[in-house]
Amino acid sequence: MIAIIILLSGCRTKPSGVSRCIHFDFTQEMKDVHTMGLLKDCTIVPLETNDSVLIGEIDKVIFYETRLYVATFSPEQAVYIFNLQGKLLHKISRKGRGAEEYLQLSDMFIDSRNRTLNLLSRIDEKLLVFDVDEYRLVKTIRLPKAFVKMVSLENGYIGYMGNYSQDKNQPYNLWAMNSRYEIESQYMKIDSRWESKMASIHSLSTYQDSLYYIAPTDFNIYRCQGKDMCVDHTVRFGKFHLPAEQLSYDEYKEYTRNPDYITTIEKFQETPDFYIYWVLAAGQNRLYLYNKNNRESQVCELTAYTGKYFISFGRMIDITSDYIITSVSASDMCTYLKGGNEYVNFEEKYPKQIQRMREEFSGIQEDSNPCIVIYSF
Repeated sequence: MIAIIILLSGCRTKPSGVSRCIHFDFTQEMKDVHTMGLLKDCTIVPLETNDSVLIGEIDKVIFYETRLYVATFSPEQAVYIFNLQGKLLHKISRKGRGAEEYLQLSDMFIDSRNRTLNLLSRIDEKLLVFDVDEYRLVKTIRLPKAFVKMVSLENGYIGYMGNYSQDKNQPYNLWAMNSRYEIESQYMKIDSRWESKMASIHSLSTYQDSLYYIAPTDFNIYRCQGKDMCVDHTVRFGKFHLPAEQLSYDEYKEYTRNPDYITTIEKFQETPDFYIYWVLAAGQNRLYLYNKNNRESQVCELTAYTGKYFISFGRMIDITSDYIITSVSASDMCTYLKGGNEYVNFEEKYPKQIQRMREEFSGIQEDSNPCIVIYSF
């Protein structure tokens, strides 16, 4: 299903002054995401496996300099630090009620200004700050709000409340803080119908000096730059678009059971050349791409990678301005290393890719930890 972008100045928006509406018209077949000029390279990192490193569901991965920071927020609540060969360098596990522990690990982020890894604990409104080079705890910071997510910006931080109105007189989702974690402004009033309820989407993203924000059933892309928050653009998904927007949580849950509708944008990310919309459509993850240079768009299928290796695209974990990060299970990797299964022979079509994988990833076993896959832009 190719999508042709139509820029319409007359789209219905919030009164903050949107100038564009990006409309996807589904008329032709999807394209292979690997043919779009978005993905330039693929790196596979097989995570070390031993008795102290048994990783289940991966919630977040950060690729920073020469390291991978892999977080499992529940139930283990730990962060594993690996090099790009997959060797474990350090593990942070500090669940508890002590001054240097966290009650509920809900997010992690890199503060590149201070070269720190910051672990966010929502319940106790706390930030544990670690040196990225020595892995030591530098300090513990008491936060002004019970944030569920945080982002480091050039001159401060943004905290996201996850629709929890901690102060009923100031029911806002986004709070801007200076470098001392003092609140300077707030944005995006919480819809009372969504109070204390969240959808499993990536609400925040950054590109250069801009912060973007998305909300469930709201197809506006909000942009925060400086002290201003506005609608950067709006997206329409043609016949798959919801008949109504900004629904209540109960209405949203009802629509998620219907494969005929796209209920939300899982994540929006700007890159130097593209707007990327990660969308769940008919039960499948898709990437909707808008090329900023030629103003063309495309609905893309997340097909197998067949360049240096042969692997499935992987389970989506995150998109940044530089990478798409996914994970592939060890059992799937073993199938590729064998060259196929009783139903399909991968090696017949991709002999060089399979052979290269056998040379590089011979140590993977069925019960090994997942592999992290990094697609570079």
